[in-house]
Amino acid sequence: MRADAWVNENVSSWGATIVATFAKRWYFDAVHALASVATSKWRCRPMRCSASALAIVVVILLGNHGFAQPAASRPVFKQLPPPGIEIDPQRRAALQQRVESIGERLGRAVAESDDGSLWRSDVDVLIRAVDLALRQNLFFKPKEVDAADRLLDEAARRIAAAQSGTRGLQLIGFDPDANDHPQPLVAGFVSRIDDSVQPYGIVVPAGFTLDRIDQPHRMDVWLHGRGDTKTEVPFLTERMTKVGQYAPDDTFVLHPFGRHCNAFKFAGETDVYEAIDDIDSRIAVDPSRVSIRGFSMGGAGCWHMAVHDPMRWLAANPGAGFVDTIRYQGWTQSTPFPITPTAEKLLRWYDVLPWTQNLRGTHTIAYSGEIDKQKMAADRVVTRAKELGLEFPYVIGAGMGHKIDPPSQQRIDAQIEQWAAEAGDEPETEIDFVTYTLRYSRAGWLRVTGMREHWTPATVNARIDNQSESLRIATDGVTHLEIDFSDSGWPGRRGAVEIEIDGQTYEVQDTGNLRGFQCELARDASGEWTQATDDDMTQRKRPGLQGPIDDAFCDRFVIVMPSRPARHGQVQRWIDREVEYFQKRWSRLMRGDVQVVLDRDLTDDQIETCHLICFGDFSSNRFLFNISDRLPIQWTRETLRVGEQSFDPVDHAPVFCYPNPVNPRRYVVVNSGLTFREFSNVSNSRQIAMLPDWAVLDVTAPDDSIYAGEIKSQGFFDETWKLK
Repeated sequence: MRADAWVNENVSSWGATIVATFAKRWYFDAVHALASVATSKWRCRPMRCSASALAIVVVILLGNHGFAQPAASRPVFKQLPPPGIEIDPQRRAALQQRVESIGERLGRAVAESDDGSLWRSDVDVLIRAVDLALRQNLFFKPKEVDAADRLLDEAARRIAAAQSGTRGLQLIGFDPDANDHPQPLVAGFVSRIDDSVQPYGIVVPAGFTLDRIDQPHRMDVWLHGRGDTKTEVPFLTERMTKVGQYAPDDTFVLHPFGRHCNAFKFAGETDVYEAIDDIDSRIAVDPSRVSIRGFSMGGAGCWHMAVHDPMRWLAANPGAGFVDTIRYQGWTQSTPFPITPTAEKLLRWYDVLPWTQNLRGTHTIAYSGEIDKQKMAADRVVTRAKELGLEFPYVIGAGMGHKIDPPSQQRIDAQIEQWAAEAGDEPETEIDFVTYTLRYSRAGWLRVTGMREHWTPATVNARIDNQSESLRIATDGVTHLEIDFSDSGWPGRRGAVEIEIDGQTYEVQDTGNLRGFQCELARDASGEWTQATDDDMTQRKRPGLQGPIDDAFCDRFVIVMPSRPARHGQVQRWIDREVEYFQKRWSRLMRGDVQVVLDRDLTDDQIETCHLICFGDFSSNRFLFNISDRLPIQWTRETLRVGEQSFDPVDHAPVFCYPNPVNPRRYVVVNSGLTFREFSNVSNSRQIAMLPDWAVLDVTAPDDSIYAGEIKSQGFFDETWKLK
């Protein structure tokens, strides 16, 4: 059995015995030197050597390597968020006491409530904000201490209100008797990524009454600008007291937190959608009248969410946001890291220009200040759109720098209001869509579910022929498609539908269980399209499981820690550093709660629902050991092999993502967290995926705040998750 083999490899060896005895990292070299001397015939019985002989080997090795390796100098980049100010110790102690007592009171109230899980997050979000500020030293102004007290006051009020039976918008502060003006409120949801409670603001429009809560409403999503110090306490305080840049009539305005400061990318992007879903559970939102808007960093987020998911939005209104990395950073002549073909592909994740044609799928109205340095970004998108035969309104604020002037604001609001008045729920008659990754696969009733090659364009043009009640589709670079009219309804007759795709015509049966026509199509090796059946067990790249490494942190994950040290000391020290680094990075930058489990305590539910972020080598981590023969990379004491390439396992380690062999619907990620490091703190445009599907790193290289180690080799798996 593999478990028995794991015990023989790790527990019966003298290496593990020495580590358990000395429990010091600097003994690892001695451990592994002895382990290399011990041949396989010794591993199943005690090695007979004297304590003095062992001591001699340890002393020799420590003499060679020293008791501690001096830390190599590393570049220093700004912290994100930055360290806060010192606050009065008595105020700190009082806040801490209130956090604990109100938290205990919340726990009791939830336990006594039949529906506590439905409202708990609206209280937790306030308590957690103050707790994080205390634990992470995130008070930036003296007045924020008072603001923290007010958040705790509001938490206490909400507990009392919940205990008295108050629910819905009134629980979070909506006053039906004060509806002559917009009311800014705050709420929270439990993130599916890491179970943290994430905040958002919602502005209730003037004139709203509770008897209209089930009538579908227009909603704008406003993405905020960068604020290095706008963590939970400042964000919640602002969202409870200020209406914001826009408050259109009869329109709810959602203000996602988006994990603080990442331009609504990665987990911040996921949070936008989760916040939309959460508010949709409280009020009726008209899905055909939801717009995405933002300014500065929020403008950047608006651009990429518009081109990635165009038909999700009634309109996109980006203002003054970057649209790429290289040009925006001024790296056209030289770059701080090599822009290899692999790096060029990764830039296509969040660079906007390659996706510009998708703006055909939504109404767009862009804004720039006339003298704003960031105007160049929108100018480039407008130019590219015109090259594609696409034009949209572009409002220029006369004499404006990095700011929206009132006349421009009024013009933009009027245009979106007009589009909202014209919106309907009929299906789109024509879809023109391009994608570079299956992370962004859907456009209206069409979904790309397989590509010829990731990071090269996969295009679809599809239209409904109303006269013949058929579909006409042309593709390039696409291998799998889903057609789904369950949301909008199929406008033609029921039953089989004629589909002409890439010059081939078929009668295709409706295979869905919901209203509207639904089917799946697949292209075979000869280029012929056929009606496909469910192939969930076929190993191939598909939406939500297509890489690169950073994709795993856009959905639910758990860190799986090894219960034994790695075979080689330098590798173990690097693993220790990276585990600690990732947990701190996630907690501070992504404002999350890290879920950690020991390999031997991993549950079936975690395997079923989570991407598994496994640290360790293939012997130290029990889970990795058990699946190692089903992984594409070989890693033993003597060998680290990736295809035809070999590396010294003493000072190299692989990092990669791959479908979990135990649950192919989720990733297993080996030895990596987020791949963008402190170097990216300078600008949100630097927060990009820095590694592809796999890489081999030299773990002895100093930490340069760009990569976790020197890249010796890297690449993408092919569309069937095989090494290229």
